[in-house]
Amino acid sequence: MNNDQKIIMLVDDNMTNLAAGKSMLKDVYKVYPIPSGDILFDLLEKVVPDLILLDVEMPEMGGHEAILKLKANPRFTDIPVIFLTAMLDSSKEEEGMRLGAVDYICKPIDRELHKRIAQYISPDR
Repeated sequence: MNNDQKIIMLVDDNMTNLAAGKSMLKDVYKVYPIPSGDILFDLLEKVVPDLILLDVEMPEMGGHEAILKLKANPRFTDIPVIFLTAMLDSSKEEEGMRLGAVDYICKPIDRELHKRIAQYISPDR
């Protein structure tokens, strides 16, 4: 793994989604698979990513709550957040964008994810 790789935090409570996302992205980015919003904030104390892929629906701390907490902290305000969701609900999408997400992707994620990420960060430094 190249030490100059951009860092992506993939937050999803579904272990299958975490494994699939990491497998898809690991050759280009340094990927941290994170199973909950609480663990995301614990890790953010040590590592600041270039982008966060954030599941909307999670127990305990959902994506909307997590992005509010992120955007309230000046250290994390500029980190692009892409919401991931399995539901097709335009009101949830609008709410996510209003809260500060830069994009909204329906699961299951596919190889197009690289193109979507590249709009917000380049894999090269």
